[in-house]
Amino acid sequence: MIAARRSVAVALALAFVAVASAAAATKDSGASLLPGAGSKQPVSIEADKLVYFDKEQKAVYTGNVVVIQGDSKMTCSGLTIYMEKAAAPGDAAPAANAAQNGAGGSSSHVKHLDAAGPVTVISKTQVATGDHGSYDKAQNKVWLIGNVTLSDSGNVTKGDKLTYDLATGEATVDTGAAGRVKGLFIPGSSGPGGDDKTGAPK
Repeated sequence: MIAARRSVAVALALAFVAVASAAAATKDSGASLLPGAGSKQPVSIEADKLVYFDKEQKAVYTGNVVVIQGDSKMTCSGLTIYMEKAAAPGDAAPAANAAQNGAGGSSSHVKHLDAAGPVTVISKTQVATGDHGSYDKAQNKVWLIGNVTLSDSGNVTKGDKLTYDLATGEATVDTGAAGRVKGLFIPGSSGPGGDDKTGAPK
């Protein structure tokens, strides 16, 4: 059960972080990538509309949002991305930031991301769905909230909220006060009880 939850949660987290890094690159071509988004594969974002609010440092994608990186794909109805400057005036390491990001050292990174549902993340055999999702850089966590379903090769876990800690790799599925986490696992399939005995995410 833990391995299935974790492998799907990893796919979800990487999709959100990939979106965040792509958004930063869209705002500023010199922006550094967020931790966990070091893949060499390009990130594609499509939507019906994009509105950028310079004063608020906010980008809003709406209408049939599709994000693709490699084998991972995320779809949602809307995506709101909040950014902040990577180096404030008087920062202890402005020279290092300037060296990394080019002359001037001005760059942005994503501090928070919200995906309006329904949200679906697909990575090979792994699928995660929920009513909405969020990523927060300060907490280094990804959340999928509302009617959460995690599936991998026939193995299914359902709950109300998935929390994935990018620092520790811990995935937690919670339910409301009256509910219970539900799981269905197929003997012989990859994941818990199957041939994959390592417990490592795919």
